[in-house]
Amino acid sequence: MFDLLIKGGRIYDGSGMPSFTGDVGLAGGKIAAVGRLKGRAKRVLNVEGLAVTPGFIDPHTHLDAQLLWDPLGTWSCFHGVTSSVVGNCGLSLAPCKPEGRDAVIKSFVRVEAISRRVLEEGIDWKWVSTGEYLDTLDFRLGINVAALIGHIAVRHYVMGEDAVEREARSEEIAQMRQLVRKGMAAGAVGFSTNQNPRHMREDGKPVASRVASHQELLALLEVLGDMNIGVVQLSGGGVDARGRIAYAAELARATGRPVLWQSISHSWTRPDHWKGMLESTAKVFRDEGLPIYAMTQAKPFENRYTLLDAQCFDEFPTWRAVMFMPVEERQKIFADPEAREKMRAEVNSPEPSVFPKRWDVIYVDEAKLPKHKSLQGRTLEEIARSRGKDPLDVFLDIALEENLETRFSHVTTQGDPKAVCEILKNPFVIIGQSDAGAHMGYDARFGYCTTFLGRWVRDNGIMSLEEAVCKLTFHVASIFGLRERGLLRSGFAADIAVFDPDTVNTLAPEYVQDLPGNERRMIQRATGVHHTLVNGEVVIEDGAATGAYPGRVLRNTPPPRD
Repeated sequence: MFDLLIKGGRIYDGSGMPSFTGDVGLAGGKIAAVGRLKGRAKRVLNVEGLAVTPGFIDPHTHLDAQLLWDPLGTWSCFHGVTSSVVGNCGLSLAPCKPEGRDAVIKSFVRVEAISRRVLEEGIDWKWVSTGEYLDTLDFRLGINVAALIGHIAVRHYVMGEDAVEREARSEEIAQMRQLVRKGMAAGAVGFSTNQNPRHMREDGKPVASRVASHQELLALLEVLGDMNIGVVQLSGGGVDARGRIAYAAELARATGRPVLWQSISHSWTRPDHWKGMLESTAKVFRDEGLPIYAMTQAKPFENRYTLLDAQCFDEFPTWRAVMFMPVEERQKIFADPEAREKMRAEVNSPEPSVFPKRWDVIYVDEAKLPKHKSLQGRTLEEIARSRGKDPLDVFLDIALEENLETRFSHVTTQGDPKAVCEILKNPFVIIGQSDAGAHMGYDARFGYCTTFLGRWVRDNGIMSLEEAVCKLTFHVASIFGLRERGLLRSGFAADIAVFDPDTVNTLAPEYVQDLPGNERRMIQRATGVHHTLVNGEVVIEDGAATGAYPGRVLRNTPPPRD
């Protein structure tokens, strides 16, 4: 007898092979059979007309802390996500000594824009090692989780606050290597590092991994190569993407492990740069067969911010310095004509940047004063033209009138649909980079799966649904070495998404107030997703959580040694 029989759906098994109509029988958390099934079942789901696929695997999240108070990892699971990878961008909560907790929090607060109050109230520290952290997570989960070891945590564990001040000595590198080895043996699925020049701690110091020497990084990654397990995840940032491709190739060459580099996308200041990035990545595969993959997003990165919390100006020296000042001092400088000229020169400089440098794509998202409500949804360029002023002056004037609480928005990446289509369908690109669990106050990109399936696959026809499902499932499982995931095959884990291909999509963002400390965050609900199953149990049904927590920590098992 089956525990659950999913009856009459169109099966897209994750392999990319043609879909077919059939049934999926589940027993003991596994897929027992696929085909036209006649056995009895404790429960039957009639899903005629719906797609039945492997659960989606989100390869780039920052749910490290959120899963401790929200074991479903909401709202990812509402979009069909059944497994998430944490510990990206060099940021992990383990290994971590009690005296090093604040240093780790400082990096999460600034890089991932997670409130200190949320982290302090939401994390109940019960671990020191990576293995103990994984055991803590494994106690109660709604979705599956795989974890990377973060370079930042490893440096702080060995070096303390010196981690943000200097390079490591040889004996310290040896201690870090042991930490990485123990973490991988405990089940981590790889190692992440962060050299993004814009990534700083809450106190303005660089995140610890930025201070590391190249020799140190190679020594740590050598552990993965020696053990022959795990992926390498790189966060480089900035605009020198071709340099990052060469860097990724070097690390893949040295370790023999898959390397995921971040990221490839359309940018307003370099609108055709993505073409060269794809060509360079393909050349590495073609010439040397090195497994390097670019990360991308199916959703535009719509940055929402106020001048109380903006990070989008960090690449401009004057702006960055001002944003670390107390609010009252910040307001005085924003009002100073001489300071404005310096800031204007930086924004108007010809050098490419992550910030779009186009006031016609920057909007007033939410105004605080009644007299400014009519400005919502209008671009700064449009408002400036109507007032006969420079857009930067209008930007700062409005913010100052509202005590810097005006929320602005702009699309940083993926603004050109034609470019996005080409990027998404490239075989060397992994679709993900949701950042779920981070930037909760102004972003909600965890709905990338439903956006990809709805807007890009159905509406733009960039690939078949079979290929798209493979991109979201088996493709990711294969790179990360997640055994028995990503395919609807007998013996595989019963992680399953059931959705309507005709209606699947992401709804408009909204705010909810459900974080520790009663703080609010932005979410996006899905449409067209009927069921999300994890290890054979229904966790989401018709847009509501069922209360089941069948998730597991997905661990790498080191191969046997001779």
